[in-house]
Amino acid sequence: MMHKGMLWISALALAGTLAIAAPVNAQDNGTQGYTFSAGIFYPSKSAVRDATSDTWFSVSLGYTFQTSEPTDTGYYYDLGVSVGYYGSDDLSNIPVQLTYTGYLNEQFFYRAGVGIGFAKEFRNLANPGAGTESSTGFVYSIEVGYNFNAGTTPVALTVGYVGQSGTGDQHNGFTAMLSFRF
Repeated sequence: MMHKGMLWISALALAGTLAIAAPVNAQDNGTQGYTFSAGIFYPSKSAVRDATSDTWFSVSLGYTFQTSEPTDTGYYYDLGVSVGYYGSDDLSNIPVQLTYTGYLNEQFFYRAGVGIGFAKEFRNLANPGAGTESSTGFVYSIEVGYNFNAGTTPVALTVGYVGQSGTGDQHNGFTAMLSFRF
């Protein structure tokens, strides 16, 4: 019950942030907006892969609400929020994060995120048949990316690492995502 309540509170907070940030978007330089990403998650713990599958489905939706002015070298950054999902079989996680994206140039960028994750994990990883339980913990992510197209619908490929506290490393692992900015 507590897990669902926290999920609704976080979803409402994210929706409120997006609603407040949307009018600001109309006044900025056009780099703000939504990013949709889909790809795979590879759990770093072999026991998790043995109990589920080697690769999990992963998806996220992010919103950029602030973009800095470029420096003389062309570096700039975005601040944003994101909500995602990755899971397989009985395990899953819904991370809600604040994100910082640094653009080194038109092609290369990095992103770091911190927030809260709502996980469904095995009660006993040594005995997955014992069932699952819900947990909430600190979630973090780091990724690097490459923009293929800086035109009207930028497409990027990112690879990274995501983790969550309080789940016995059941939700820690590597990601490979294809992102579309609109």
